[in-house]
Amino acid sequence: MLKTVSLIIIFMSLYACEPPITFTEPQPINTANLPKLPRQLHGNYLSLTDSSSLIISNTLIQRIYDFDYKIHPNQLDSTSKLNGDTLTNVNTNESTIIQWKSDSLIIHINSIDTLFQLNYNHIIRKYKGYYFLNTRYDNTSWTVEKMQLSKKHLTISGISKAQDIESLQEFTSNPPNANAKQEFTATKKQFKKFIKKGGFSDIETFIRIE
Repeated sequence: MLKTVSLIIIFMSLYACEPPITFTEPQPINTANLPKLPRQLHGNYLSLTDSSSLIISNTLIQRIYDFDYKIHPNQLDSTSKLNGDTLTNVNTNESTIIQWKSDSLIIHINSIDTLFQLNYNHIIRKYKGYYFLNTRYDNTSWTVEKMQLSKKHLTISGISKAQDIESLQEFTSNPPNANAKQEFTATKKQFKKFIKKGGFSDIETFIRIE
């Protein structure tokens, strides 16, 4: 996505997430998969959190990053070689032109990240007015996000490990797991209770661009 491996490492460190909480089945269970992303969701959206934008179409949700990132040369890793206004990845020999501002580097980030692509590994279900984006994590587990459109505001909500895991354990009777990855099995009734109690508390809001 980015021009060099070094920049990918820099970029991903900004948006790195904790290991996911997963479910043994797509959620909610016993709910039909939608054949495509609904037309009312289609459009361009601007994140209220950062300078990224979101594009939703029939089968894709893509996030576009287009901004300048400031970093001190001391923060570069060993795979990056700086020469004047050029940053080169020593492993791939790919180069990126940078700008200097005082003693810092200004790196322009331009990236398109596909968040969701409707297929065997990405399915969407509608329940209680919400859309649930299910993404296969491995052969036996799925990550789930909740999406809702209210007028011009689109919210995409993930499960917060800090705030939501206790509710999941309460409603699903799953025992606490000390492993980095927490996996749950939930009935539709249990999943509904989790939603009603404020589950999916990691919320990001986007506003539709006319």
